[in-house]
Amino acid sequence: MVRESQKQARNKWDAENMKVVGCKIRKDQAEAFRARCIARNTTPNEVLRKAILSFMGEGEAENP
Repeated sequence: MVRESQKQARNKWDAENMKVVGCKIRKDQAEAFRARCIARNTTPNEVLRKAILSFMGEGEAENP
């Protein structure tokens, strides 16, 4: 279980160093995407993060 102090520290770091990027797609496409991610044992966040970094030419960047 994560202690409250650890959660606060993580949230502070995220607020200073991270940004949420979003897009709009049709609901049926979003549901199909999520289902395919689950089937491949990954998350939508991981797939999109890798796609963005690949598009920018950064390849596999380290997670913070």
